[in-house]
Amino acid sequence: MAKKPSSYKPVSGFDLPRYAGIPTFMRLPHVPLDEVDDVQIGLIGVPWDGGTTNRAGARHGPRQIRDLSTLVRNVH
Repeated sequence: MAKKPSSYKPVSGFDLPRYAGIPTFMRLPHVPLDEVDDVQIGLIGVPWDGGTTNRAGARHGPRQIRDLSTLVRNVH
């Protein structure tokens, strides 16, 4: 049976600086794939430049989305 994180809330900037740790979408807890057995939805960023032949840099998109999602707050 898989071990579940204690909370699915974003990690607070007071607990871990926003520039440190594993970059996850919306600063949610990182759960390794081998510890998950019952997944309904998964968000995985795949860096790939093969879809655009005339413009490089699409591979940076998934990381940039993770970086910008660290600015999400509980209350806006």
